[in-house]
Amino acid sequence: MSSLLLERPTLLPEEFTERENGRARTPVLIVVRPSSSGMLRHVQGLIKFLPEFGYAPMLTGPDFIRDRVGLIADSRAVRALRERAAEFPFVHCHGVRAGWICAWALRCDYPWLWTVHHLLLSQSALVRALWRWIAKHPRIITAVSEQVKAGLVRGGVPEARVEVVQGGIDLERFEKLPRRDAMREQFLVPIERPVLLCVGRFMRHKGFDIAIQAMERIWEQFPDADLWLAGDGPDNARLVRLVARCRRPHHVRFFGYWSAVEELYAAADVLLAPARDAGLGLSTMEAIACGLPVVATDIPAMRRLIEPERTGLLVPPENPDALAYAALRLLQDKGLAQQLSQNALQTADRLHIRHTVEQTVPLYRRLLG
Repeated sequence: MSSLLLERPTLLPEEFTERENGRARTPVLIVVRPSSSGMLRHVQGLIKFLPEFGYAPMLTGPDFIRDRVGLIADSRAVRALRERAAEFPFVHCHGVRAGWICAWALRCDYPWLWTVHHLLLSQSALVRALWRWIAKHPRIITAVSEQVKAGLVRGGVPEARVEVVQGGIDLERFEKLPRRDAMREQFLVPIERPVLLCVGRFMRHKGFDIAIQAMERIWEQFPDADLWLAGDGPDNARLVRLVARCRRPHHVRFFGYWSAVEELYAAADVLLAPARDAGLGLSTMEAIACGLPVVATDIPAMRRLIEPERTGLLVPPENPDALAYAALRLLQDKGLAQQLSQNALQTADRLHIRHTVEQTVPLYRRLLG
């Protein structure tokens, strides 16, 4: 590590301070790998709202941190990060891949904060050892939910080292939704056809296979109903095979990663969130903000977001029949669906990413000492 980088933490924060329109702002380097998931939206929220609190965020990482581990590429990433971090009083790192690069580059000699976004479910002793090694180096570790924290602790990270800063969404993104009829026309779907939506990374714990099974029951009542799957990930091939074997494969549509996800929420009738486990429940939060009724599994992450029979419906995990029955209730009873979505919409303010930023700022002050 360069001597310049080792010397930087001893400098006063004022030496890094920038001024814009007479207002002092402390630079913060935000490090993240290329991402299209909730981690990206979290980082976008920080970049948008941190200036209100006196910080000037600068993003780095997507241009030099690769998704897959590689000794040569990671060595280059370490050198690049050391050079860039030397110009900042502290670093805020997001995710395991970026955490690995930061731990290697900065060790304990530089003030940095590590935020973990996803459930850490690996049973590999080697992978868990990597988490523990990374966790030795940041001065502060945060998790975006209690469930994510629990995963870190199960992996061997000391519980006292992890603080929960609840993740959120940018509600302003969903203030002006596109019209339902316009979106139905765009997606070539009749206005009266039932559409059930799943959004998220294609991982087994997301339970999208359960949604596909539930459609078999739903098609008995609504033969023309569609299931939309928006996302990508390692479970993609398995989901495609399941759809190929189902009763009405032409009524299941894969959207891949859809950046304008609000278009899908506006066009759908019900969000299905059949997760076996969940860290944050991002799609459920977004559906609430869009006024789309939700059927989710009764797990801790969803119980935090949904009050059963008031702001949504909860069903037992691993139960496609229960998921189908709850979805049919909402498709057949429009009044119930509207009441649940209106009640949920009234709770949306607590989900705003701005609250996450407000909780993050005191941690930055601790790093600055």
